[in-house]
Order: sequence, then structure tokens, then C-alpha cells
Amino acid sequence: YAFYQFWLNVEDSNVINLLKVFTFVSKVEIEELENQVATEPHLRAAQKRLAIEVTTLVHSAQAAESAIAASQALFGQGDLESLDAQTLAAALGELPNTSAKLGDSIVDLLVKTELVASNSAARRAIAEGGVYLNNQKVEDEQAVLDAAILGTFAVLRRGKKTLAGIFLEK
Repeated sequence: YAFYQFWLNVEDSNVINLLKVFTFVSKVEIEELENQVATEPHLRAAQKRLAIEVTTLVHSAQAAESAIAASQALFGQGDLESLDAQTLAAALGELPNTSAKLGDSIVDLLVKTELVASNSAARRAIAEGGVYLNNQKVEDEQAVLDAAILGTFAVLRRGKKTLAGIFLEK
């Protein structure tokens, strides 16, 4: 996951050169991706292709697919429950994370993981509808950690892209 994310986060100014050096993507495809970077950089098509290609070459096609699935699930576009424990643990290990117990306050966990600066900021984020636990919207500021993925993990998200991992204490 971390390897895949590294390549996915390459800057627009470097991605085409890296595609040329580290992949076997054809010249024609690279030119098409270069045009996409210029006209639609927000789609990050070149970065996605680079990440898939290099991860497949170094780790395997299955590892690349697992990393893609983890990325989609973490950002609310896939099923967290479908991830294997190793992939999820690796992904959450790359995020700000903490340990917790079932029943711990979501407000406290938001502060503990530094997704927000204070309890009042945590309550405000929940009231504004921007907090998710395991991709489910948290609507009550009294909410507690009440579910774990694979019995061990939880994912806390503020907004669309700010994530933290929670490792459940036994």
C-alpha cells in the first residue's frame, strides 16, 4: 500500500519522466497520458498508471489490486470489510493512528489522532457532517467506537481525505 501510494503521489511535473524510466508503457500511451496531465491534471491518470505499473512490476498484479482496493475503501469508495488484514494493517500504519477500545469516544479519538485540534473542533466537525467511522457518517457527538473491521481495525475520517487508523486493544 505504501509503495503504491508513493507512486500515486508523484507530482505532475515528474510523472511523465518516471513513466518513461520505470515502466514499459508504450510511447503512444505516455504521450496520451502527458496530454491528460496537461488538460485534466485533477484526474491523476498518469500517476494512477505509474502506481499500477510499478507496483505490479515490483510486488505483483495481486499486490497492486490490493493496494487499489485499500485506497478506494479508505476513501469511502469501496468496502473496508473486503480488505485482508495485512493490507488494511499496512494502509492504516501509514496514516496517523492510535490504539483504542470499543466504547471510546469518537470526539476523543478525533483529537488523539490529531484529525482535529480540540474537543470543540471535533464536536463541530461531527455537527457539520464531516466525520466518518468505517465509512459510516457519525451524526452524534456522543458517539463511541462501536465497530471494528476484522475485529481489529477502525478507520476514522474527517472530510474526504483526512484519515486516521485505529488499532483495537484486546
